[in-house]
Amino acid sequence: MAAPEQKDKPKGIEFYGGYEVYSESGVDLTLLRENLRKSLEERWQDACQGSIIFEAFRQSELPYTKRKEGRRMLDAQAIVRRLTEQHVEFVVVGGLAMIARGSAYLTKDLDICYKRTPDNLAALVVALAPLHSYLRGAPPGLPFNVDVPTLQAGLNFTFITDCGDLYLLGEVSGVGDYAQVLAQSSEELMFGMKVRVLSLDGLIAAKKAAGRNKDHGHLLELLELKKMSEAAKPTENDRGPASPP
Repeated sequence: MAAPEQKDKPKGIEFYGGYEVYSESGVDLTLLRENLRKSLEERWQDACQGSIIFEAFRQSELPYTKRKEGRRMLDAQAIVRRLTEQHVEFVVVGGLAMIARGSAYLTKDLDICYKRTPDNLAALVVALAPLHSYLRGAPPGLPFNVDVPTLQAGLNFTFITDCGDLYLLGEVSGVGDYAQVLAQSSEELMFGMKVRVLSLDGLIAAKKAAGRNKDHGHLLELLELKKMSEAAKPTENDRGPASPP
């Protein structure tokens, strides 16, 4: 009796030199490697500019009546500078935190988790005042003031500002409130400012908790960045023999 015919397993795309381009989950590793070679400032600037180009193409494909004109490019540097100058206590989370950690994600907004003490809310109000912050999606002309009572009455806010969209989060799903987010962040130097940014582990926990369709792709990318980060850590052999006491 003849042995059953064995079918060859489908092969992935092969690239010259055997260079690993895609991970097993389909993440483009070349983009991640390229981002990790850039400074944090370059990653933020590239992402913000890329998102505007993408949005312009998307708008051009919509019927004229559904296009949104006059959308401002995200100037994350300007917003962060305002917050820093007023000594607001916050942690960058969301898309720009992913980009800071090496992601190839494009984003049109800045997400921050902020401390909800009276002093910090007052500093946040002062920082946002020159940016003409207004509720995103609210009907034009709706009376709204960004003041301490308003911030105390809510937890999460989505603002449009003169420098792009800003999301204020009192807590992050999968991580916790500001104190817990702060504990899972690190201080990074960007544009001459010291900025707290959520860690890879914190971002992974947040994406797992969110569970939206778009979060699945982000999670795969973050997990690959986690592998790269762990592979880059020096081993005991790399450190060499311990120094004599």
